[in-house]
Amino acid sequence: GEDKYFGVATLMATMPGLPMLGPGQLEGFAAKYGMEFQRARWHETPNRWLIDRHERQLCPLLHRRRLFAEVDDFLLYDFETEGTVDENVLAYSNRWRGERSLVVFNNRYGDTRGWLRRSTAVAVGRGDDRRLEQRSLAEGLGLACGADDFVVMRDAANGLELLRPSRELAEGGLWLELGAYRLLVLLDITELADGDGRLRRLAERLGGRGVPSLADALRELELEPVLA
Repeated sequence: GEDKYFGVATLMATMPGLPMLGPGQLEGFAAKYGMEFQRARWHETPNRWLIDRHERQLCPLLHRRRLFAEVDDFLLYDFETEGTVDENVLAYSNRWRGERSLVVFNNRYGDTRGWLRRSTAVAVGRGDDRRLEQRSLAEGLGLACGADDFVVMRDAANGLELLRPSRELAEGGLWLELGAYRLLVLLDITELADGDGRLRRLAERLGGRGVPSLADALRELELEPVLA
């Protein structure tokens, strides 16, 4: 279905390398264009819904290719579920000049749940010093993880913002419950110091769920006594 297609297309748009889109792909055309034919042989009408979803979900990511194109800080992660690794879940992070991204996709028609804690092994060093290492999610994202730090993330797939304690990500990882072909594209990942405890109170109130605006949710929390 369309969720699987857009999940795979999002992987293509957010992995290192060169994304390739076929002629007529965005419009939903069935004929083979490009190298096979010099011109269209069928009369096809563009699928407006498909074009709109490409423009809404895929095009903004393609405009930020600089965040996904490099390999120096690219890491793949194991999705750990009850002592095993769910191979149907693809998860990876990347960084570019202080920007961070984390992409997760459940490539299966079924539910799953588990932790993103450690990366798959990566080769470091050279020559005789070359060895394999695993890195934590916090290391992959370049987080400081102070005791009062919180991580703000925006899921580009649905527009919701998430709030997590940095120390929780460092010590336990990121817990996720993923439905069939569930996709997360976490961007604008920022670490904030919680000097007065407001972020901690908000995180406890949200309980891990996303909201359209964390700034609005924080204002509502602050104004709650007045509103009551």
